[in-house]
Amino acid sequence: MAKGEDNLHPVRTETEAREKGRAGGIASGKARLRKKHGRELMQAILSLKEIDPRIVDELANAWGIDPKDVTKEVAMNVRQVDKAIKRADTPAFKAVHQVAGTLEAETASATVNLVVSEKSVKAADKWSSKDE
Repeated sequence: MAKGEDNLHPVRTETEAREKGRAGGIASGKARLRKKHGRELMQAILSLKEIDPRIVDELANAWGIDPKDVTKEVAMNVRQVDKAIKRADTPAFKAVHQVAGTLEAETASATVNLVVSEKSVKAADKWSSKDE
């Protein structure tokens, strides 16, 4: 007997099928609502202002972002861009382009080889040394 087969109970009547379908629809609606509330909560958290003065100062000085515009989402996005540049990190590269909408779904699974100039690496190192 396959795993979980003992939990299966055949539907015998139209009324029973309707009741099970209704119960499944209600459960599905509750799950969708739970996921929606989770998304809304995460969006609210990401829109909060960043309060760590070190992060705000870094984004203002190194990236030229107005301190009053620094939210948690901005800080996270800048970190991903920074990681993609400094480490030639392919997952970070993909994440940045997916957020920006410049990477197609088919391209997202492809391997990306980056050629980074020495000047870019030095600039990235300069920015990273401000973290430490």
